[in-house]
Amino acid sequence: MRPVVGVSQGEIASQWNRFAKLRTSQIKEGKDLSFTFILVPTIHKLSAQSDFTEVIDIGCGPGFLTEQLALKAQRIIGIDMSEEMINLAKDQCKNIINVEFLNSTIENFAHNIKKHTFTLAVANMSLMNTIKLDEVLQSIAYILRPEGHLVFTITHPYFWPLYHGYAYKEWFDYKKELPIEDVFKISLDSPTEGPKTIHIHRPLEQYILSLSKAGFVVDQICEPMPTRDIEAKYPQPWKYPRFLGVHCIKIK
Repeated sequence: MRPVVGVSQGEIASQWNRFAKLRTSQIKEGKDLSFTFILVPTIHKLSAQSDFTEVIDIGCGPGFLTEQLALKAQRIIGIDMSEEMINLAKDQCKNIINVEFLNSTIENFAHNIKKHTFTLAVANMSLMNTIKLDEVLQSIAYILRPEGHLVFTITHPYFWPLYHGYAYKEWFDYKKELPIEDVFKISLDSPTEGPKTIHIHRPLEQYILSLSKAGFVVDQICEPMPTRDIEAKYPQPWKYPRFLGVHCIKIK
């Protein structure tokens, strides 16, 4: 693993293009335990009281979560900066009539649609893969109706560096925003398996400040942990939360 400088959003998109088919198989074959048993249930829990009239899934990947959300939504759009992910998502949801997919960043998407379109925005594990957090959150606020909801999950800003093994690297500073390139691995992989991807570490206070600047109030935060039965599926026990779930309401 290493810190990187000068990384572009296009670079990150290219990494996920190369990773798209493997990522799809990880989820489809049930190998990504955290996606199935931690992240998706957290999204469902946090959005349980949301208005599903017009939904957008930001960073939808290969469309597995979008497919589930479509069961509750009147209409849902999935967007992703990876063209390969979008192609796989279209195939995954090809028989669902209320779903549409677009290859786009949220910033570009927001520039091309009417203000106040959506009632709910979901971003599952995508905000830490975006370079300009303020612009992304402002774009989400632009497309949400007043009192619309934003529900997202991210790697836990404090505990993920401990879990991933870079908390005590000399180049790491919790208080600083830092792009980090490392092998993308899930619990059932060996430590060296998988392609390299870039994620951006940010302290929790940066997320909160950026949300506030964009006109959101944080309504709920959760630090999901597996039940004993689910934890037994993992090679190693969970000592602390690995992810953070957040529910926000647009107030401006």
